[in-house]
Amino acid sequence: MASQQGKWREEQVLIICPGSQTTMAQLGCGELTPPAHRIPTRMFKDPDTKEYTPYRIYKRKKAGASGSAAASDEKDDDQWEYVEDRDSVEGAIYPLQGGRIVHMAAFLAFLDHVHSLLTTTYHNTPILLMASPQWTRPCCETIARYVFEKTKTPALCLLNSAVATQYGLKWPTLTVVDIGFEKVDVTCIHEYLIVSHKQLGHPNPFRDIAGGEIFTQKLLSLLKDKNFTYDMAEQLKKSPLCEVLPYAPEAENFMELPTDNPTVATGQPIAAAPPSGEGVKVVEPPKPATAFGGETDGTATEGKEADEGVLDVANIVTSGNTREFLAKKEKEKAEKAKSKKQGKGQEAEPAGAKPARLPNSKRKFNTFHYEELVHEDVQVPISNGAPKTESSAPTNGTAPTGDAQTAEAAPGAQETKPELSADANGDVVESTANATGTERRTRRVRRDIEVGLERFLFADRREIDRITDTIYQAIQSIEELYKRPGCWDNIVFVGNGSRLRGLKDNIIQTLIARHMVSPSTATIFTSELPSNMATPSGTGSQTPTGSFTGQLPTTSAVNPLLQAATTASLGVPGSALAPGSAAGDIVSGHHSHGQSPMSIKQAPPPTYLAEWTKNGFEEAMFLGSLIAARLAFCVHNLDAQTTESQRMMSLNRVDYNEHGPKLINSHSMLG
Repeated sequence: MASQQGKWREEQVLIICPGSQTTMAQLGCGELTPPAHRIPTRMFKDPDTKEYTPYRIYKRKKAGASGSAAASDEKDDDQWEYVEDRDSVEGAIYPLQGGRIVHMAAFLAFLDHVHSLLTTTYHNTPILLMASPQWTRPCCETIARYVFEKTKTPALCLLNSAVATQYGLKWPTLTVVDIGFEKVDVTCIHEYLIVSHKQLGHPNPFRDIAGGEIFTQKLLSLLKDKNFTYDMAEQLKKSPLCEVLPYAPEAENFMELPTDNPTVATGQPIAAAPPSGEGVKVVEPPKPATAFGGETDGTATEGKEADEGVLDVANIVTSGNTREFLAKKEKEKAEKAKSKKQGKGQEAEPAGAKPARLPNSKRKFNTFHYEELVHEDVQVPISNGAPKTESSAPTNGTAPTGDAQTAEAAPGAQETKPELSADANGDVVESTANATGTERRTRRVRRDIEVGLERFLFADRREIDRITDTIYQAIQSIEELYKRPGCWDNIVFVGNGSRLRGLKDNIIQTLIARHMVSPSTATIFTSELPSNMATPSGTGSQTPTGSFTGQLPTTSAVNPLLQAATTASLGVPGSALAPGSAAGDIVSGHHSHGQSPMSIKQAPPPTYLAEWTKNGFEEAMFLGSLIAARLAFCVHNLDAQTTESQRMMSLNRVDYNEHGPKLINSHSMLG
């Protein structure tokens, strides 16, 4: 029965990547695209049944119910109804905090909700579940038991989030810095094997958090005098206005803050750039029209240039080279137009008529556009079972904002007809003309708020230092010195907390300034080189005089795991297919200079996936989960050794029925 492994189609696999705030999920791993579903990771308790529900359920008066009757007996089922509020977070239970499972019952109910939301069958849908490094073995066993017994899945793969990130990128050796909502995980991977791990953030029991929430709280504390709420601070943090300035070790706050009246090198004042990255629109005068209805370029022409558009048709036809002649004329015309534009630009720059635009990092003040959706339950009259609406009301739920500060939707926007109540005999009870019903209305409120240097000072230096120190400790704690340089040269940042503008560059700059040793000043001993490689001779020649027979490392522009998942030839190390196997533990025969890093670099992201390049690789763990799902469930016709490695990536139902969830301990699917 174990031979059933790898018999599923790509559209049958369910991928779930839980997060503290948002869970990425998708049914099918055929298309390597960003997640199709982003589901809030929260559950609610039903007030009556005490069961977990994905949305808040509250009680309200039915349409057409009498107010006095409802007031006299609030427990009468004929007068009240239960309604789901999909936007409210009141009473929400977040089962994941800082990567840890703090409410197992709610988390299991959430997994069941995601499974039932995306799948229609229970017996033929294998599941790949991304696991956080903070999950303990008892937690994984409990999850495996619940998934097999509740969802009837044929196979389950638990994949470490750092290993999932490595699956999504092309580097076999890298350091994964996962900046989440309330935690930071630093995981070092060498040749597909986890060799070190450090973490920040302990939400329970002492509430020592780290990650993106720290910056939001700092920004909220700086703007408390302006009556900022948490939602306003969170929206401001995600806007282009908030920026982590480059690391400046000589400055007071380790950053160069903008001054009051900055000027360019020429001494001319700089015009303020529009917020939100919008360019300045310049209205040009209309160009004179030609005789054929076109437009000229506005410049005077004389001599042959005036007759530039006139062609001698007779000579062109008689020559027999009509196509080549027209192509040549078009090319000459394009070159002349390009040269004219360049000449105009060079002449307009020194004139100084148009002031230079000032970037956000050089402005002391900027305008923040805060938008808020306000939901209101209003009483509306009911006529013939439906609320009265005007025919001119828009249907999209929002009104055009224009230049107004506040834009409200029309009264009929986003209306839903209330359900008609039914009596014991099943007859529909129609409401009277004087009855009233409850209707949910939404209006968009926009406010312009001026913010100052708080949008730069929110980057707490203590928090950035904690992250850099954790990265340094994680890499330097690797016992084998030759494994450290590869981890220093390939640092990747994932997690939505790393989307903060300028944060990645600031962390790399801090690491270089505080921990990197320059190769020109470092002492490199010849004993650190391989014994069969000759050293440069003393004659001034830098060419080695001996021969080196070792194999140099080679890099490929394509992810080998992605190539293995899309083709049948798995020409990659065994550890690439099973990250926990010992086959990938390649031991080098020489030592490296690993006491202090001589090179610290951020690994470049892949360029062969256009949609992910546009979306950003902060969610690369989901891309890796798609690739790992292909390798674990969808690759066929493998040899005996690779088939065994594939079997170790997941736990099927047959093995679960024989050995139970404790079989996870012998599998390598957690990295």
